[in-house]
Formats: sequence, C-alpha cells, structure tokens
Amino acid sequence: MSFNVCRSGELTQYSVTPFADLIRHYQPDVVALQEVDYKVARSNNMDFATELGAALGMFPVFGKAISYQGGEYGIAVLSKYPISAFQTYALPAPDGTKEERAVLITEIGFPSGQNLKFASTHLDHSSDKVRSVMASALNSYLLEGEMPIIVGGDFNAEPEESAIVDGMQQWKQIGDDSPTHPDNPIKKIDYLFGYPKEKCVTISYQVIKKTGISDHCPVLAEIKFQ
Repeated sequence: MSFNVCRSGELTQYSVTPFADLIRHYQPDVVALQEVDYKVARSNNMDFATELGAALGMFPVFGKAISYQGGEYGIAVLSKYPISAFQTYALPAPDGTKEERAVLITEIGFPSGQNLKFASTHLDHSSDKVRSVMASALNSYLLEGEMPIIVGGDFNAEPEESAIVDGMQQWKQIGDDSPTHPDNPIKKIDYLFGYPKEKCVTISYQVIKKTGISDHCPVLAEIKFQ
C-alpha cells in the first residue's frame, strides 16, 4: 500500500485511529506513507509513524525530508515483518524546487525467505522538470544490487509526464492509470513501481476511494516476483 496521509492526519484531527482502521481492514504487508509529521507543533508533537505502527502491530520507520515547526516532516514505512536496514536519502533540489524531498529505503525479510527493498517517496509539486531530476536520483539510489524493489509514493506527476514516462521507464508500473487524487479522484499522481520489471507480476490492484481521511486515495496491490 502507498498512502499520502494529508499533513499527518489533518483531516482526522491528527488521530491515527482512522488510518489504523483502514489499513487493518486491507492487511497489507508493507505501507509507504507520505506527509508524515515527527514531533511537529501542528500535530501536537506526536510521532505519527510510531503511533500508527503501534496501533497496527507493525514495525515503523520515519524518514526526514525537512525540518518543520520544531520537528521533522517527511515519509515513512510500516512493515508487518522486521526491517533489517533503512536509509533516508535527500533528493536533489534544482532551480524551481518548492520543497526539499527525500526517499526512505528499507530492507525487509519475509517469512517465505524473500528479501525485499521497499521504499517511500514524495516528489515535489513544482514542475515536471524538477520531478524528472528527482526521479533520476531515485534510480541512482534504488537500482543497486540484486534484491527486488518496490517503491510507493506521491509522485505529483500524471502518467504522461516525463518524470513517469522517462524517469520511471526501467520500472514496472503496478496497476493502471486510475485516478488517485483527491479523495473523490480525478487524476493519478500516486504510484507503486516494481523492479526488475520483467520479474514483477501484479496479482491485484485497487484505488481505495472516498476514505474521508485524506485528500489522496491509498493504492493497494498484491505483487509477486518471479
């Protein structure tokens, strides 16, 4: 699952409970989160990822993109299974960037014996040119080694933009171009991608619409690597 939680739960009065209820219903193994606060004044200095992980019995990791209101703001990953390694990388901020962005990369071992890199990211809302630079950096951080990779995130880019067409051409787009934004969606900007593309098989995919708890729809898929 990938889910932009709208300024760390602004629409739920910063309560993790509605997010926990939704995620629990669908039972994903791993979740990529965007717009996550850590000890930020507006959300009452809460640690959103840790509280949500505790409510779900999942392992949480937070990745900082920027300092904000006395705390940090960025992305997170939740996993049903232990996270053996994680690293946050700042994405480049070329001219025209409105907000610094990052990618959080985790390594997770599944009970099947499969090891997976799972990443969460959130590209800038400024321009396709800026996002294309960020997408190129994603590839430099993620496309290393032999381990299969899934990245989920709010790319702020529609499917025809170069950040997706060119920047993510080495990846398998998981699912279709159904809209994901806003809550009653009209455009697609939220994605899941798998690598290597020829080994990534989509078993199912859905956009969960009209949740009432964010201005983005979570996207959910079942995937296997051959």
